Amino acid sequence: MNKLSTKLRQKQSIVPQQIIKSRLLELSIDELEKDLENEIQVNPVIEEKSIEESRSNNQIDSFQDQSSYELFLANIPESKDITDDLITQIDTSNLDEKSKLIGKEIVFNLDKNGFLDIELELIADNHNVDVEEIEQIRKEVMELNPVGVGSKDLKEYLTFQIGDSNALSNKIVENYFDDFLNQDKDKIKQHINCTDKEIDEAFSLISDQNFSPILDNDLGIENVLPDAIVKEKEDKWLILINDRLLNKYQISQDYLDAAMNSNSSKEEKTFLKNHISDAQNILDTLNYRSNTLKDVIEQILLVQGNFLSNKSEFLNPLKLEDIANKIDKDISSISRVVKNKYIDTPIGLISLKSLFSNALTKKSGKIASTNELKKVMLEIIDAEDKKSPLSDSDIVEKLNEKDFLVARRTVAKYRKLLDVKNVNQRIEK
Repeated sequence: MNKLSTKLRQKQSIVPQQIIKSRLLELSIDELEKDLENEIQVNPVIEEKSIEESRSNNQIDSFQDQSSYELFLANIPESKDITDDLITQIDTSNLDEKSKLIGKEIVFNLDKNGFLDIELELIADNHNVDVEEIEQIRKEVMELNPVGVGSKDLKEYLTFQIGDSNALSNKIVENYFDDFLNQDKDKIKQHINCTDKEIDEAFSLISDQNFSPILDNDLGIENVLPDAIVKEKEDKWLILINDRLLNKYQISQDYLDAAMNSNSSKEEKTFLKNHISDAQNILDTLNYRSNTLKDVIEQILLVQGNFLSNKSEFLNPLKLEDIANKIDKDISSISRVVKNKYIDTPIGLISLKSLFSNALTKKSGKIASTNELKKVMLEIIDAEDKKSPLSDSDIVEKLNEKDFLVARRTVAKYRKLLDVKNVNQRIEK
């Protein structure tokens, strides 16, 4: 008992179950494993199972091929996700609670490069506030680290980085951005009175900036360990949750025995009771995490199953709120579940977050996704007369004919997101 007592006295870590649950729910499988390793260091009651014990509990039998499960066991480089850090920065900011909530929604709707991938109008509608208020909060988000995150596009991001440091560089980005992308210095010099040296320095300054707030290799998606594998078999979806950590740990029988030992002192029994309780909370939370993740994926598959099986090219509209209502959990829990989680699907490794899409109401009352709108827009633009291309107002009318009722500014926004030039730039001579 002296050995047990000594280890228990080294460090005590009793964490409320709700805090444990919230933290573990939002971690990726890699982060979760590191977190549990740290817990073991402060709570010796938790121990790793033997290989035989671990294997007896795994889910390999739910799949026919072992190779799918072995994907879970591969050693991979550490992946990086900055979402957690951005949320923490918002939580510790001077924003009021409503603004913090809006700021988190902005962060949640960033694309892989850190640009905002949602209409401000949609966020405004969700929170029943003016677009101007959303824009003000977005500007606050852009001041977080990494700076510029939440920018609408590359042009805005470059302008934000350059700031007041170089007036010529800013002018080029603001007014002659396409010419800069084409490296057409001569064309810019036709409009701006400057020397060759000055424009070379301006170009160099612009080129030295980051071209996205979040670099692709920062996310490391190609090396991400999936939290689940989904397969379609006979028109039914099979879900394999990565439970290797749940099957890896247990409460030490030695410590359980010691807690029941009549020779143990009152102080020792108190230490043991607290650590055993803490360990059980962690194991219960691992089980809760797996069950919640499975529930969320099941609901996602009901809505996006056709997309994941290549039967549809469009995502259906799906919001966090929809999932929360279906499985009777709050939106914050669903947000934690989908954050930083990836699933292996018939169409490849994708993030859970990417399977959510905002809804649009058509003139007919039917519901469509923003993905569908973008697709139809591209079809309209591809079919236009290249010598007399469509203006944004013209595209609005064409969309109207196809049952889409959208504003011109919405068309302009999605055109930029789709990297489609304006009407004057699309003219073919």
